[in-house]
Amino acid sequence: MTTDAAAHEPSAGTSRRDVLLKVAADLFLRNSYDGVTVDMICTAAGISGPGLYNHFENKQALLIAVVESPLAALHRFARETAEAEPDPRAALEILVDFHIRSVVTSAPTTLVFMKNEHALPDKDRRRIRREMNLYAEEWISIVAALRPDLSEPEVRLLTHTVFSMLNSVATLNKGLDHESIVKTMSTAAIKALTSPSGE
Repeated sequence: MTTDAAAHEPSAGTSRRDVLLKVAADLFLRNSYDGVTVDMICTAAGISGPGLYNHFENKQALLIAVVESPLAALHRFARETAEAEPDPRAALEILVDFHIRSVVTSAPTTLVFMKNEHALPDKDRRRIRREMNLYAEEWISIVAALRPDLSEPEVRLLTHTVFSMLNSVATLNKGLDHESIVKTMSTAAIKALTSPSGE
């Protein structure tokens, strides 16, 4: 039988810091910040308690990194895709695929944030919310170009609704393999975002 710690042993190219981030994200999503101890994180990561402090100042700093690091990567990818791909349909398909793959391989940033934002300092909470809004704006701009039949508020509502649908995979997965999830959810998201009203 494989233990949780063994399952999170660093593989080639994976740092101990990355393992801590993944383990903590899973625990924060499952139990919330207040229900997770440093010992729980370190045990799941297969390191001694003091080992966490080689990478993060404290549990709160770890929570900030858990949310901020993947969010920054999502935003950067979305911005670069929007700049590099002139076809909005192609750009949207790329963004949907990247987002859903990030959800099936790690705890969704938005869900981790929503469950644990009470534990974040105000300045960090505001900074993370700003980054989330900027990420959403990249999607909204692309969807708006594809949906001239919708008003701006309608585009925003639709886009955020699809975000919620994609992020829910983390808690609603019924045993499908990753590629099946990606295919099913990508198809649903693209259809929801691009089909004209009434279809």
